Amino acid sequence: MAKSVKKKGSTKVSKVLTSPFSIYWSRINYLILALGIILSVLGDSLISIKPWNSTSALYLGPVILILVYLVFFPLSILFRKKESSPGQEPK
Repeated sequence: MAKSVKKKGSTKVSKVLTSPFSIYWSRINYLILALGIILSVLGDSLISIKPWNSTSALYLGPVILILVYLVFFPLSILFRKKESSPGQEPK
């Protein structure tokens, strides 16, 4: 391991790079995204069930996939928890 040597009179400050997504994404965003991924796998597996004209292949699988692509994935990206201002008490 390399040691960092500090020279006299040196005022070099190293910056710690953080992910730009840590500002916007919270734990709930990751949970919604994980739920969307799980539901998309479920929808794909329901569509692949044989026979092709079963209820799950024709109705349940596509409905689940439409919900995932139109609700869960955009919600995971766009959801932001409301921040309370310093003067207000949380409810």
